[in-house]
Amino acid sequence: MPPLQLTSLLQTTLPHLSENGRAMLNALGCLNGRPPASNELALWLGFHDRYQFARAMRREGLPPLETLSGWARTLYWLLQSEASGATLRALAERDKMDPAVAYRLIRRVTGRRWSEIRREGLAGCLERFRDHCRSRAIRESPHHGVAPRPRAEPQRAARTAPPVNASLVSSSPSRPGGRLLCTLAERVPVPGAPFDVALTSTGTALVTRGHAAALDVLRFGPARVVRSIRVGPVPTRVVASPQGDFAYVTSQFSEAVDVVDLERGEQTATRHVDGHPLGAVLSSDGHTLYVSTNRDRLVAMALSRRSVVGDIAIPHGSPQLCMHPSGRRIYASGFRSGVVAEIEVPTLHLLRTFRLGGIVQEVAVSAEGRTLYAANESGWLDAIHLPSGHHSGRVQFGTAALGLAVSADQADVVVGLLHAGRVVVIDRETLAVRSTLHTGGKPRLMATLATGPVLIVNEAGWVDLLR
Repeated sequence: MPPLQLTSLLQTTLPHLSENGRAMLNALGCLNGRPPASNELALWLGFHDRYQFARAMRREGLPPLETLSGWARTLYWLLQSEASGATLRALAERDKMDPAVAYRLIRRVTGRRWSEIRREGLAGCLERFRDHCRSRAIRESPHHGVAPRPRAEPQRAARTAPPVNASLVSSSPSRPGGRLLCTLAERVPVPGAPFDVALTSTGTALVTRGHAAALDVLRFGPARVVRSIRVGPVPTRVVASPQGDFAYVTSQFSEAVDVVDLERGEQTATRHVDGHPLGAVLSSDGHTLYVSTNRDRLVAMALSRRSVVGDIAIPHGSPQLCMHPSGRRIYASGFRSGVVAEIEVPTLHLLRTFRLGGIVQEVAVSAEGRTLYAANESGWLDAIHLPSGHHSGRVQFGTAALGLAVSADQADVVVGLLHAGRVVVIDRETLAVRSTLHTGGKPRLMATLATGPVLIVNEAGWVDLLR
């Protein structure tokens, strides 16, 4: 998620930028001015290659990536220095950079010494940044205008993911109603840092590819990618319509929700929101999409009109949302303050706040609606008895937990351990660990098939099928 202060400063300084330009600034803000290689960044933002990316930057009147990232880095250091009083040497060493390199970077980009930049302050540095971009736009692009977002063909899934033991491979999902067998049955390569997965009523799965500006469609029997659909830069969460004909994708860097026609296989509309959209969940009637943003707001969007019909402040950001089976309450994880907020819908009224501590991530409610589960990046899983609001149990892992899912038969909770490359299957009744599976990579979010298996997205480049 892009840091709000830096990205807001960059965008406020250059308000004329198109969606492409804002996405570029968001990418720099996300990494505090230290982007990946230009070709990798181009794929993040949905360009064919670094050459198309460079041409788009010129059309926006922006300097080359190296210079632009230098400005972003300078502004980041200046923000940190003004907030904490830290010296440039201390800031550079904290970022594992030679202080001499940092001093030269600032002199080369701004034409001023760090001491001069520090005396002028943030306002002066932002004015220099704006003037630099403005003079470049006049000099190189006198007919500067807004360019449409590129529509690069996403990379097809390459067969590069680590193999699964052949003896575990199945040509179809496990039998309906059976308890999880705790085996990794199939693995589907999906490059481009996949993050989220959602199931459709037509029997397919949708996977967001955060570093490829694409949404992949998976079919089963055997599991495979059948289509890649281009969407906005850094797609995060995906929600399917009840009929399975549309999908709604939160696109962080374009600050929008993309509407995807799954039958046509293309993005057909975009709805912009205030801030970077993070979590998303659909109302039980399928008419309203609820979206959380990094401005600590929960937004209600009427899908028939594709307009925002209400919003509410939520505690300290919420990357994950889930709906209560009754359809009358939403649970939003506040990762910066270790809380989960319970919100009544459609009235958007805050009912309760559960204080769990740590860094709350994915949340899920059991089918009967009595227990809320919350994965915690500080190393545990919490269980909350919703009728009473009491904390009913905690399972310690000793490493970051992020994604979770409740099994189709409601007997187990599956939790992904992000940095350990493992998935843990926990008995719901006793909260005892039934099995630990080594997936490798970085297991992210999950979805449970009605037939039993659990799909586990792995940021390292694949989707696992857990039977």
